[in-house]
Amino acid sequence: MNASDTTTASRRPPKAWPLESALISAALAAQRVSWIDAPARALGLGPFTRQRLTRQVLAQLRRTAGGRPTRLRTAFGTFLMPLDADDARSLIDRAEEVGARGTVTALTAEGRRLRVTPHAALPVSLAAVRTEVREAVAGEAAEIHAARHADGSVARDDWCACTARLARRIVLGDAAADDSLISAILEAVAQAEDGTEYAARASALRRRLDVYVHAVHPGGLTGAVRDDGADEATGESRDAVVEHVLETLTRALADTVPQALALMTVRPLMPGTDRAERAVGEALRRYPPLAAGLHEVRAPFSWHGMTVDAGTEILCATAWLRDLDEAQRHGSHDPSTSLCAAPGPCAAAELAVLTAAELVRALTRHAEPVALAPRLTPGALPADLPAASLRLALADDADAAADLAARPVVDGCATPTAGQSPAHYAAVTEAGACSLEEHARKLTECARQSGWNHDAFGEQCRMTLLAHAERCTRAAADARRAAEWLAS
Repeated sequence: MNASDTTTASRRPPKAWPLESALISAALAAQRVSWIDAPARALGLGPFTRQRLTRQVLAQLRRTAGGRPTRLRTAFGTFLMPLDADDARSLIDRAEEVGARGTVTALTAEGRRLRVTPHAALPVSLAAVRTEVREAVAGEAAEIHAARHADGSVARDDWCACTARLARRIVLGDAAADDSLISAILEAVAQAEDGTEYAARASALRRRLDVYVHAVHPGGLTGAVRDDGADEATGESRDAVVEHVLETLTRALADTVPQALALMTVRPLMPGTDRAERAVGEALRRYPPLAAGLHEVRAPFSWHGMTVDAGTEILCATAWLRDLDEAQRHGSHDPSTSLCAAPGPCAAAELAVLTAAELVRALTRHAEPVALAPRLTPGALPADLPAASLRLALADDADAAADLAARPVVDGCATPTAGQSPAHYAAVTEAGACSLEEHARKLTECARQSGWNHDAFGEQCRMTLLAHAERCTRAAADARRAAEWLAS
Protein backbone atom coordinates (compact mmCIF):
# COMPACT_ATOMS: atom_id res chain seq x y z
CA MET A 1 0.00 0.00 0.00
CA ASN A 2 1.04 3.57 -0.65
CA ALA A 3 -0.43 6.91 0.26
CA SER A 4 -1.39 7.28 -3.38
CA ASP A 5 -3.81 4.35 -3.02
CA THR A 6 -6.01 6.32 -0.66
CA THR A 7 -8.70 8.43 -2.37
CA THR A 8 -11.25 10.88 -1.09
CA ALA A 9 -14.69 11.81 -2.30
CA SER A 10 -13.35 14.89 -4.08
CA ARG A 11 -10.61 12.91 -5.82
CA ARG A 12 -7.76 15.12 -4.68
CA PRO A 13 -4.34 14.34 -6.13
CA PRO A 14 -2.73 11.49 -4.21
CA LYS A 15 0.05 12.34 -1.76
CA ALA A 16 3.45 10.75 -1.89
CA TRP A 17 4.82 9.10 1.22
CA PRO A 18 7.05 11.39 3.34
CA LEU A 19 10.08 9.28 2.44
CA GLU A 20 9.32 9.67 -1.27
CA SER A 21 8.99 13.44 -0.86
CA ALA A 22 12.28 13.49 1.05
CA LEU A 23 14.02 11.60 -1.75
CA ILE A 24 12.69 14.03 -4.36
CA SER A 25 13.91 16.90 -2.15
CA ALA A 26 17.33 15.27 -2.07
CA ALA A 27 17.30 14.89 -5.85
CA LEU A 28 16.40 18.57 -6.29
CA ALA A 29 19.11 19.62 -3.84
CA ALA A 30 21.72 17.40 -5.50
CA GLN A 31 21.27 19.23 -8.81
CA ARG A 32 22.84 22.29 -7.19
CA VAL A 33 26.13 20.56 -6.36
CA SER A 34 28.01 20.12 -9.62
CA TRP A 35 30.97 18.26 -8.09
CA ILE A 36 28.87 15.64 -6.32
CA ASP A 37 29.31 13.13 -9.17
CA ALA A 38 33.12 13.25 -9.10
CA PRO A 39 33.66 10.91 -6.10
CA ALA A 40 31.14 8.37 -7.43
CA ARG A 41 32.72 8.37 -10.89
CA ALA A 42 36.24 8.13 -9.45
CA LEU A 43 35.26 5.08 -7.40
CA GLY A 44 33.39 3.48 -10.30
CA LEU A 45 30.05 3.86 -8.49
CA GLY A 46 27.89 4.90 -11.44
CA PRO A 47 24.56 4.13 -9.68
CA PHE A 48 25.40 6.85 -7.11
CA THR A 49 25.66 9.72 -9.58
CA ARG A 50 22.93 12.36 -9.55
CA GLN A 51 21.41 11.15 -12.80
CA ARG A 52 21.19 7.51 -11.78
CA LEU A 53 19.90 8.26 -8.27
CA THR A 54 17.23 10.61 -9.61
CA ARG A 55 16.23 8.00 -12.17
CA GLN A 56 15.80 5.38 -9.41
CA VAL A 57 13.71 7.73 -7.25
CA LEU A 58 11.38 8.58 -10.13
CA ALA A 59 11.02 4.93 -11.13
CA GLN A 60 10.04 4.06 -7.57
CA LEU A 61 7.58 6.94 -7.37
CA ARG A 62 6.07 5.99 -10.71
CA ARG A 63 5.50 2.43 -9.50
CA THR A 64 3.93 3.30 -6.17
CA ALA A 65 1.74 6.07 -7.60
CA GLY A 66 0.54 3.97 -10.51
CA GLY A 67 2.03 6.52 -12.89
CA ARG A 68 -0.54 9.20 -11.95
CA PRO A 69 0.31 12.81 -10.95
CA THR A 70 1.33 12.91 -7.30
CA ARG A 71 1.48 15.69 -4.72
CA LEU A 72 4.97 16.10 -3.27
CA ARG A 73 5.85 18.14 -0.20
CA THR A 74 9.52 19.01 -0.62
CA ALA A 75 12.02 21.37 0.96
CA PHE A 76 11.56 23.65 -2.06
CA GLY A 77 7.78 23.79 -2.03
CA THR A 78 4.71 21.62 -2.54
CA PHE A 79 4.20 20.48 -6.11
CA LEU A 80 1.82 18.39 -8.17
CA MET A 81 4.18 16.32 -10.28
CA PRO A 82 3.08 14.36 -13.36
CA LEU A 83 5.12 11.17 -13.68
CA ASP A 84 4.45 10.61 -17.36
CA ALA A 85 5.08 12.91 -20.34
CA ASP A 86 1.58 12.32 -21.72
CA ASP A 87 -0.02 13.17 -18.38
CA ALA A 88 2.09 16.30 -18.10
CA ARG A 89 1.00 17.45 -21.56
CA SER A 90 -2.65 16.65 -20.91
CA LEU A 91 -2.65 18.35 -17.49
CA ILE A 92 -1.11 21.59 -18.77
CA ASP A 93 -3.34 21.60 -21.85
CA ARG A 94 -6.42 21.25 -19.64
CA ALA A 95 -5.32 24.13 -17.42
CA GLU A 96 -4.74 26.27 -20.52
CA GLU A 97 -8.08 25.26 -22.01
CA VAL A 98 -10.10 26.42 -18.99
CA GLY A 99 -7.97 29.53 -18.42
CA ALA A 100 -6.54 28.25 -15.14
CA ARG A 101 -2.84 28.39 -15.95
CA GLY A 102 -0.99 31.31 -14.40
CA THR A 103 2.66 32.31 -14.51
CA VAL A 104 5.32 29.91 -15.71
CA THR A 105 8.79 29.73 -14.17
CA ALA A 106 11.80 27.63 -15.02
CA LEU A 107 13.60 25.76 -12.26
CA THR A 108 17.31 25.86 -13.02
CA ALA A 109 19.84 23.24 -11.96
CA GLU A 110 20.99 25.66 -9.25
CA GLY A 111 17.47 25.79 -7.83
CA ARG A 112 16.77 29.34 -9.02
CA ARG A 113 13.43 30.31 -10.50
CA LEU A 114 13.43 32.21 -13.77
CA ARG A 115 10.36 33.75 -15.34
CA VAL A 116 9.75 32.36 -18.81
CA THR A 117 7.18 33.19 -21.42
CA PRO A 118 4.31 30.72 -21.65
CA HIS A 119 4.04 28.47 -24.66
CA ALA A 120 2.47 30.14 -27.70
CA ALA A 121 1.71 28.44 -31.01
CA LEU A 122 3.72 29.70 -33.98
CA PRO A 123 1.30 30.27 -36.91
CA VAL A 124 3.88 29.71 -39.63
CA SER A 125 5.60 26.59 -40.93
CA LEU A 126 9.34 26.16 -40.53
CA ALA A 127 9.70 25.47 -44.24
CA ALA A 128 8.41 28.97 -44.97
CA VAL A 129 11.18 30.67 -42.97
CA ARG A 130 14.09 28.29 -43.54
CA THR A 131 15.62 30.38 -46.33
CA GLU A 132 15.40 33.61 -44.32
CA VAL A 133 16.92 31.89 -41.30
CA ARG A 134 19.80 30.53 -43.35
CA GLU A 135 20.56 33.96 -44.82
CA ALA A 136 20.49 35.68 -41.42
CA VAL A 137 22.70 32.97 -39.91
CA ALA A 138 25.27 33.28 -42.70
CA GLY A 139 25.69 37.01 -42.04
CA GLU A 140 26.00 36.61 -38.29
CA ALA A 141 28.42 33.68 -38.60
CA ALA A 142 30.72 35.99 -40.54
CA GLU A 143 30.49 38.52 -37.70
CA ILE A 144 31.42 35.86 -35.14
CA HIS A 145 34.43 34.83 -37.23
CA ALA A 146 35.46 38.49 -37.42
CA ALA A 147 35.17 38.88 -33.63
CA ARG A 148 37.78 36.18 -32.95
CA HIS A 149 40.86 37.07 -30.96
CA ALA A 150 44.39 36.45 -32.20
CA ASP A 151 44.29 32.88 -30.87
CA GLY A 152 40.95 32.19 -32.54
CA SER A 153 38.92 32.37 -29.33
CA VAL A 154 35.58 34.14 -29.11
CA ALA A 155 34.80 36.11 -25.95
CA ARG A 156 31.54 35.26 -24.21
CA ASP A 157 30.32 38.87 -24.39
CA ASP A 158 30.99 39.02 -28.14
CA TRP A 159 29.23 35.70 -28.61
CA CYS A 160 26.12 36.78 -26.71
CA ALA A 161 26.00 40.12 -28.55
CA CYS A 162 26.16 38.40 -31.95
CA THR A 163 23.64 35.68 -31.16
CA ALA A 164 21.19 38.13 -29.57
CA ARG A 165 21.42 40.26 -32.71
CA LEU A 166 20.70 37.19 -34.82
CA ALA A 167 17.63 36.34 -32.71
CA ARG A 168 16.29 39.89 -33.05
CA ARG A 169 16.88 39.88 -36.81
CA ILE A 170 15.02 36.59 -37.32
CA VAL A 171 12.07 37.48 -35.10
CA LEU A 172 11.68 41.24 -35.61
CA GLY A 173 13.49 41.96 -38.86
CA ASP A 174 16.58 43.89 -39.88
CA ALA A 175 15.33 47.12 -38.28
CA ALA A 176 15.59 45.58 -34.79
CA ALA A 177 18.92 43.81 -35.30
CA ASP A 178 20.98 46.51 -33.57
CA ASP A 179 18.44 47.32 -30.85
CA SER A 180 20.34 45.60 -28.04
CA LEU A 181 18.02 47.18 -25.47
CA ILE A 182 15.35 44.60 -26.39
CA SER A 183 17.60 41.75 -25.29
CA ALA A 184 18.64 43.60 -22.14
CA ILE A 185 15.02 44.09 -21.07
CA LEU A 186 14.20 40.48 -22.01
CA GLU A 187 16.93 39.30 -19.62
CA ALA A 188 15.66 41.68 -16.93
CA VAL A 189 12.17 40.22 -17.25
CA ALA A 190 13.52 36.71 -16.61
CA GLN A 191 15.38 37.91 -13.52
CA ALA A 192 12.35 39.67 -11.94
CA GLU A 193 12.10 38.94 -8.22
CA ASP A 194 8.34 39.34 -7.73
CA GLY A 195 5.09 39.91 -9.56
CA THR A 196 5.25 43.70 -9.39
CA GLU A 197 8.75 43.85 -10.78
CA TYR A 198 7.85 41.33 -13.45
CA ALA A 199 4.79 43.31 -14.56
CA ALA A 200 6.80 46.54 -14.85
CA ARG A 201 9.57 44.92 -16.85
CA ALA A 202 7.18 42.97 -19.07
CA SER A 203 5.36 46.23 -19.87
CA ALA A 204 8.67 47.86 -20.75
CA LEU A 205 9.45 44.95 -23.09
CA ARG A 206 6.05 45.21 -24.78
CA ARG A 207 6.54 48.95 -25.38
CA ARG A 208 9.93 48.32 -26.92
CA LEU A 209 8.66 45.51 -29.13
CA ASP A 210 5.63 47.50 -30.28
CA VAL A 211 7.89 49.74 -32.38
CA TYR A 212 8.68 46.76 -34.61
CA VAL A 213 5.58 44.60 -34.19
CA HIS A 214 3.22 47.43 -35.19
CA ALA A 215 5.40 48.74 -38.02
CA VAL A 216 3.71 49.29 -41.37
CA HIS A 217 5.88 46.59 -42.91
CA PRO A 218 7.08 44.41 -40.04
CA GLY A 219 10.11 42.27 -40.71
CA GLY A 220 11.10 38.79 -39.67
CA LEU A 221 8.52 36.50 -38.15
CA THR A 222 6.38 39.43 -37.04
CA GLY A 223 5.21 39.75 -40.62
CA ALA A 224 3.68 36.28 -40.36
CA VAL A 225 1.97 36.81 -37.00
CA ARG A 226 1.00 40.46 -37.27
CA ASP A 227 -2.38 41.62 -35.99
CA ASP A 228 -5.12 41.56 -38.62
CA GLY A 229 -7.08 44.14 -36.63
CA ALA A 230 -10.01 41.80 -35.95
CA ASP A 231 -9.97 42.14 -32.21
CA GLU A 232 -7.73 42.84 -29.26
CA ALA A 233 -7.29 39.15 -28.46
CA THR A 234 -5.58 38.62 -31.81
CA GLY A 235 -3.05 41.33 -30.97
CA GLU A 236 -2.36 39.84 -27.56
CA SER A 237 -1.85 36.42 -29.12
CA ARG A 238 0.58 37.86 -31.65
CA ASP A 239 2.57 39.65 -28.93
CA ALA A 240 2.77 36.42 -26.94
CA VAL A 241 4.12 34.56 -29.96
CA VAL A 242 6.78 37.20 -30.64
CA GLU A 243 7.97 37.22 -27.03
CA HIS A 244 8.03 33.43 -26.79
CA VAL A 245 9.96 32.94 -30.02
CA LEU A 246 12.45 35.70 -29.18
CA GLU A 247 13.14 34.28 -25.72
CA THR A 248 13.44 30.68 -26.93
CA LEU A 249 15.69 31.58 -29.85
CA THR A 250 17.94 33.78 -27.73
CA ARG A 251 18.41 31.02 -25.17
CA ALA A 252 19.25 28.36 -27.75
CA LEU A 253 21.76 30.51 -29.64
CA ALA A 254 23.51 31.88 -26.54
CA ASP A 255 23.81 28.62 -24.59
CA THR A 256 23.08 25.51 -26.65
CA VAL A 257 25.24 26.39 -29.67
CA PRO A 258 28.47 26.79 -27.62
CA GLN A 259 27.74 23.48 -25.88
CA ALA A 260 27.16 21.82 -29.27
CA LEU A 261 30.46 23.20 -30.61
CA ALA A 262 32.26 21.88 -27.53
CA LEU A 263 30.72 18.43 -27.97
CA MET A 264 31.79 18.38 -31.62
CA THR A 265 35.43 18.48 -30.51
CA VAL A 266 35.11 15.04 -28.88
CA ARG A 267 32.69 13.38 -31.28
CA PRO A 268 34.05 11.60 -34.38
CA LEU A 269 32.62 12.23 -37.83
CA MET A 270 29.92 9.72 -38.74
CA PRO A 271 29.13 9.17 -42.42
CA GLY A 272 25.51 9.67 -43.35
CA THR A 273 24.72 11.94 -40.39
CA ASP A 274 24.42 15.69 -40.06
CA ARG A 275 27.22 16.68 -37.72
CA ALA A 276 25.59 19.96 -36.70
CA GLU A 277 22.13 18.50 -36.00
CA ARG A 278 23.67 15.64 -34.02
CA ALA A 279 25.71 18.03 -31.88
CA VAL A 280 22.76 20.33 -31.15
CA GLY A 281 20.53 17.37 -30.32
CA GLU A 282 23.10 15.91 -27.93
CA ALA A 283 23.68 19.27 -26.27
CA LEU A 284 19.96 19.70 -25.63
CA ARG A 285 19.68 16.15 -24.30
CA ARG A 286 22.70 16.37 -21.99
CA TYR A 287 22.36 20.00 -20.93
CA PRO A 288 18.69 21.07 -21.32
CA PRO A 289 18.21 24.84 -20.81
CA LEU A 290 14.78 24.18 -19.28
CA ALA A 291 15.10 20.94 -17.35
CA ALA A 292 11.97 21.62 -15.30
CA GLY A 293 9.10 24.09 -15.35
CA LEU A 294 6.65 25.24 -12.70
CA HIS A 295 3.13 26.10 -13.87
CA GLU A 296 0.99 28.05 -11.41
CA VAL A 297 -2.71 27.22 -11.22
CA ARG A 298 -4.74 30.37 -10.65
CA ALA A 299 -8.23 28.78 -10.70
CA PRO A 300 -9.45 25.31 -9.73
CA PHE A 301 -10.17 22.85 -12.51
CA SER A 302 -10.87 19.17 -13.00
CA TRP A 303 -8.69 16.75 -14.92
CA HIS A 304 -9.76 13.11 -15.46
CA GLY A 305 -11.94 13.29 -12.36
CA MET A 306 -9.13 14.81 -10.26
CA THR A 307 -9.59 18.26 -8.73
CA VAL A 308 -6.60 20.62 -8.96
CA ASP A 309 -6.91 23.54 -6.54
CA ALA A 310 -5.99 27.15 -7.19
CA GLY A 311 -2.49 27.96 -5.96
CA THR A 312 -1.13 24.55 -6.94
CA GLU A 313 2.23 24.49 -8.69
CA ILE A 314 2.56 21.80 -11.36
CA LEU A 315 6.15 20.59 -11.60
CA CYS A 316 6.92 19.36 -15.12
CA ALA A 317 10.37 17.81 -14.81
CA THR A 318 10.72 17.29 -18.55
CA ALA A 319 14.38 16.30 -18.54
CA TRP A 320 13.96 13.83 -15.65
CA LEU A 321 10.97 12.12 -17.26
CA ARG A 322 12.71 11.90 -20.61
CA ASP A 323 15.81 10.39 -19.03
CA LEU A 324 13.69 7.83 -17.21
CA ASP A 325 11.83 6.89 -20.40
CA GLU A 326 15.08 6.48 -22.32
CA ALA A 327 16.53 4.31 -19.55
CA GLN A 328 13.45 2.09 -19.72
CA ARG A 329 13.81 1.79 -23.51
CA HIS A 330 10.65 3.66 -24.44
CA GLY A 331 10.05 7.18 -25.56
CA SER A 332 12.18 9.21 -27.94
CA HIS A 333 14.08 12.43 -27.51
CA ASP A 334 12.62 15.50 -29.19
CA PRO A 335 15.29 18.24 -28.84
CA SER A 336 12.68 21.00 -28.81
CA THR A 337 11.24 19.81 -25.48
CA SER A 338 14.38 21.12 -23.77
CA LEU A 339 13.69 24.71 -24.85
CA CYS A 340 10.04 25.31 -23.94
CA ALA A 341 8.33 25.02 -20.57
CA ALA A 342 5.36 23.30 -22.20
CA PRO A 343 5.63 19.50 -22.02
CA GLY A 344 4.31 19.07 -25.57
CA PRO A 345 5.62 19.99 -29.04
CA CYS A 346 6.48 23.64 -29.64
CA ALA A 347 7.04 25.17 -33.07
CA ALA A 348 9.00 28.07 -31.56
CA ALA A 349 11.39 25.60 -29.95
CA GLU A 350 11.66 23.68 -33.23
CA LEU A 351 12.60 26.95 -34.94
CA ALA A 352 15.26 27.50 -32.27
CA VAL A 353 16.68 24.02 -32.88
CA LEU A 354 16.71 24.66 -36.63
CA THR A 355 18.49 27.99 -36.21
CA ALA A 356 21.01 26.56 -33.74
CA ALA A 357 21.89 23.77 -36.17
CA GLU A 358 22.22 26.26 -39.03
CA LEU A 359 24.57 28.42 -36.95
CA VAL A 360 26.74 25.44 -35.97
CA ARG A 361 26.81 24.36 -39.61
CA ALA A 362 27.78 27.86 -40.81
CA LEU A 363 30.51 28.29 -38.20
CA THR A 364 32.10 24.90 -38.89
CA ARG A 365 31.89 25.15 -42.66
CA HIS A 366 35.26 26.96 -42.77
CA ALA A 367 36.55 26.47 -39.23
CA GLU A 368 37.12 23.79 -36.61
CA PRO A 369 35.87 24.32 -33.05
CA VAL A 370 38.33 23.94 -30.17
CA ALA A 371 37.33 23.73 -26.50
CA LEU A 372 40.07 25.66 -24.70
CA ALA A 373 38.47 25.26 -21.30
CA PRO A 374 37.30 23.08 -19.79
CA ARG A 375 39.14 20.26 -21.52
CA LEU A 376 36.65 17.56 -22.50
CA THR A 377 37.27 13.82 -22.48
CA PRO A 378 35.14 11.69 -24.85
CA GLY A 379 34.39 8.95 -22.33
CA ALA A 380 33.81 11.22 -19.33
CA LEU A 381 31.79 14.26 -20.33
CA PRO A 382 30.85 16.56 -17.43
CA ALA A 383 27.36 16.29 -15.99
CA ASP A 384 27.07 20.09 -16.21
CA LEU A 385 28.56 22.32 -18.88
CA PRO A 386 27.38 25.93 -18.39
CA ALA A 387 27.84 27.91 -21.57
CA ALA A 388 29.29 30.81 -19.58
CA SER A 389 32.12 28.54 -18.37
CA LEU A 390 33.16 27.52 -21.89
CA ARG A 391 36.15 29.04 -23.66
CA LEU A 392 35.83 28.24 -27.33
CA ALA A 393 38.01 28.95 -30.33
CA LEU A 394 37.37 28.62 -34.05
CA ALA A 395 40.53 27.48 -35.82
CA ASP A 396 40.99 27.98 -39.55
CA ASP A 397 41.76 24.31 -40.23
CA ALA A 398 42.35 20.97 -38.53
CA ASP A 399 46.09 21.59 -38.07
CA ALA A 400 45.48 24.92 -36.36
CA ALA A 401 42.81 23.28 -34.19
CA ALA A 402 45.27 20.57 -33.11
CA ASP A 403 47.86 23.24 -32.30
CA LEU A 404 45.38 25.21 -30.19
CA ALA A 405 44.21 22.09 -28.37
CA ALA A 406 47.81 21.23 -27.46
CA ARG A 407 48.62 24.62 -25.95
CA PRO A 408 48.36 25.24 -22.21
CA VAL A 409 45.44 27.39 -21.19
CA VAL A 410 45.66 30.30 -18.76
CA ASP A 411 42.39 31.95 -17.70
CA GLY A 412 40.62 30.38 -20.66
CA CYS A 413 43.06 31.75 -23.24
CA ALA A 414 45.49 29.63 -25.20
CA THR A 415 49.06 30.68 -24.40
CA PRO A 416 51.13 31.41 -27.51
CA THR A 417 54.13 29.18 -28.07
CA ALA A 418 56.37 32.23 -28.20
CA GLY A 419 56.10 35.69 -26.63
CA GLN A 420 55.67 38.94 -28.56
CA SER A 421 57.47 42.25 -28.22
CA PRO A 422 56.28 44.90 -25.72
CA ALA A 423 55.30 47.09 -28.68
CA HIS A 424 52.92 44.37 -29.85
CA TYR A 425 51.20 44.19 -26.46
CA ALA A 426 51.12 47.98 -26.28
CA ALA A 427 49.20 48.06 -29.56
CA VAL A 428 46.80 45.33 -28.36
CA THR A 429 46.19 47.20 -25.11
CA GLU A 430 45.63 50.48 -26.95
CA ALA A 431 43.07 48.77 -29.19
CA GLY A 432 41.32 47.47 -26.09
CA ALA A 433 41.21 50.96 -24.62
CA CYS A 434 39.66 52.33 -27.83
CA SER A 435 37.06 49.56 -27.77
CA LEU A 436 36.15 50.35 -24.16
CA GLU A 437 35.78 54.05 -24.95
CA GLU A 438 33.55 53.27 -27.92
CA HIS A 439 31.43 50.99 -25.73
CA ALA A 440 31.10 53.74 -23.11
CA ARG A 441 30.03 56.22 -25.81
CA LYS A 442 27.31 53.88 -27.11
CA LEU A 443 26.02 53.22 -23.60
CA THR A 444 25.82 56.94 -22.89
CA GLU A 445 23.96 57.60 -26.13
CA CYS A 446 21.52 54.83 -25.29
CA ALA A 447 20.93 56.29 -21.81
CA ARG A 448 20.13 59.71 -23.30
CA GLN A 449 17.14 58.41 -25.26
CA SER A 450 13.77 59.76 -24.19
CA GLY A 451 12.21 56.31 -23.99
CA TRP A 452 13.58 55.89 -20.46
CA ASN A 453 11.45 58.77 -19.11
CA HIS A 454 8.15 56.90 -18.77
CA ASP A 455 8.50 55.10 -15.43
CA ALA A 456 10.78 54.23 -12.52
CA PHE A 457 12.02 51.09 -14.19
CA GLY A 458 13.19 53.12 -17.19
CA GLU A 459 15.06 55.55 -14.96
CA GLN A 460 16.68 52.64 -13.14
CA CYS A 461 17.84 51.19 -16.47
CA ARG A 462 19.24 54.58 -17.47
CA MET A 463 21.27 54.85 -14.25
CA THR A 464 22.57 51.31 -14.76
CA LEU A 465 23.68 52.17 -18.30
CA LEU A 466 25.43 55.35 -17.16
CA ALA A 467 27.19 53.54 -14.30
CA HIS A 468 28.45 50.89 -16.71
CA ALA A 469 29.60 53.58 -19.14
CA GLU A 470 31.57 55.23 -16.33
CA ARG A 471 33.25 51.92 -15.47
CA CYS A 472 34.19 51.41 -19.13
CA THR A 473 35.67 54.91 -19.29
CA ARG A 474 37.80 54.30 -16.18
CA ALA A 475 38.94 50.92 -17.52
CA ALA A 476 39.88 52.53 -20.85
CA ALA A 477 41.99 55.11 -19.04
CA ASP A 478 43.78 52.39 -17.08
CA ALA A 479 44.38 50.37 -20.26
CA ARG A 480 45.79 53.41 -22.06
CA ARG A 481 48.23 54.09 -19.21
CA ALA A 482 49.35 50.47 -19.41
CA ALA A 483 49.83 50.81 -23.18
CA GLU A 484 51.97 53.92 -22.70
CA TRP A 485 54.10 52.09 -20.15
CA LEU A 486 54.60 49.12 -22.49
CA ALA A 487 55.51 51.40 -25.39
CA SER A 488 58.09 53.39 -23.42
